[in-house]
Amino acid sequence: MKRARLLTLFTLVAAAPVGPAALLAQKNGELRQLLRAPDADQRKDAQKKLLDALLDYDAFARQALAEHWDGLKRRDELIGVFKQMLQNRYLRQIKSHLGDEIEQQNEQIDKSEASVTTLVHVREKGRERDEEIVYKLHKVGDAWKVRDIVTDEVSLVRNYKTQFHKIINEQGADKLIEKMKAKL
Repeated sequence: MKRARLLTLFTLVAAAPVGPAALLAQKNGELRQLLRAPDADQRKDAQKKLLDALLDYDAFARQALAEHWDGLKRRDELIGVFKQMLQNRYLRQIKSHLGDEIEQQNEQIDKSEASVTTLVHVREKGRERDEEIVYKLHKVGDAWKVRDIVTDEVSLVRNYKTQFHKIINEQGADKLIEKMKAKL
């Protein structure tokens, strides 16, 4: 019964084109609900489908690998591992804010590029603070997809780019893939 409701929900969501802010609110809301769901197997499959619809793994990888992209011999394998890393990181971020209030503040669209700024009101150990998260999106066909996430002015792509560049230059792409797999 739950699976049928989830499939119906995903079918309805997939049918209606939405703007970047609405897409993020919708998908992140669905992810938050799934993270609270009791059935772990059902939850994992649904989470992956949502993340696949939301994140542009190739764009993340292409930007993070920058000048190494064209000469990379094991690119498909690296993208596959990187995809899992991004999924895990995104889910950890959503899970860490399950009890926090999230406020969408700003949506800027320039043709096929967009940014959506959200403010997370975090409550930790009796203290409150605000965390700004800016999602950078672009159009892929008719859909908006996330290509970078900037948390408190730190770009996820730039962070990975710095790490990947150093490892590839010092130890090679094979070592990068090995290290990424170890992190999983």
